[in-house]
Amino acid sequence: MLTPEPGQPPEAGGGWIVLGVLNEILLKLASQPDLRSLWEEVCASARWIVPSQRLCVVLANDGGGARIAARYERGNFGYGAPEGGGVVVDAWMVAALEAQRPAWFRGPWDEAREADRARAWLLADDPDVVFHVPIQVYKKTIGTMLFALEDQRQIDRKALASATTYALYVGATYTTLKNSLDLAAASAQLREQNDELERVQIELRLQLDRVRAAHEAMLEMSTPIIQVWDGVLTLPVIGTIDSARAARMMEEVLDAVVRHGARFMIVDLTGAQATDASTIDHLLRIFAATRLLGSRCIVSGVPTAMVGRILESGGSLDGIPVFGTLKSALEHAVGAIRQRAQPSRR
Repeated sequence: MLTPEPGQPPEAGGGWIVLGVLNEILLKLASQPDLRSLWEEVCASARWIVPSQRLCVVLANDGGGARIAARYERGNFGYGAPEGGGVVVDAWMVAALEAQRPAWFRGPWDEAREADRARAWLLADDPDVVFHVPIQVYKKTIGTMLFALEDQRQIDRKALASATTYALYVGATYTTLKNSLDLAAASAQLREQNDELERVQIELRLQLDRVRAAHEAMLEMSTPIIQVWDGVLTLPVIGTIDSARAARMMEEVLDAVVRHGARFMIVDLTGAQATDASTIDHLLRIFAATRLLGSRCIVSGVPTAMVGRILESGGSLDGIPVFGTLKSALEHAVGAIRQRAQPSRR
């Protein structure tokens, strides 16, 4: 297995990049709007730092793996690994990803090519050395830049310093941009979730309004007070009576008695169901309220099951005429009205 040769690249030749050029490159990196354009600019600018045959940027993953972020060959930028290629994290790549300072690998390259297709792409031109510079953020190596050099002497002390500074700035720029993009993506996702939540809330409110409207309609239909004769009203009670329905019945009955000046209110229980003592209590309250307004309450059609419930609840129908059918109750009320309308005999 190939291992990095210890030590720093030797001093050779002279520095060829000036500080002004480096500053211009770094400012250009900082202006990139997304990761793809950032890596493309990194690769394009790297030739001003280290004139390499090929360049490969590898980033380490939290799980111990690695991925190719970008590659560059003679002016051609590639985003990600070459087709069919990946990163094999063996001793060769571990050494590059854990390095704290620039170093290099030296051939022969047969074993490296066989181990990794992406590395085979990097070594396609049979470089003299592969120079690697760690990409660090807060003294932590998050990746590496691999330069395939035709001649090791292309690296001198000033070029080494420029490459190190460049790689550090690449790491800082990448981290800042990635965090910014992640934050923007999270914010966009949060906005979408908030929009969806608001949409769901609106839909729930509409459904609740529809349920309320349906409930109101049901309550209205459940209290059909009918004027069957002058001064005679009837309320057919069908089904069970809960608190909401009982309150509505009380309101409707009292209003109808006052509005029509009714002398009789016939409450027909033929279709009523007494599920508990509260049902009986609601009915007795309606009977009592009717009497307080000067209207006589008549009950008809009391179901057999309700009789037992009335007795169990301690309720009483004393003073309230009770008939088996609505017809009998109506005959009684009409007869009472006619009798009262006849002139008295002296």
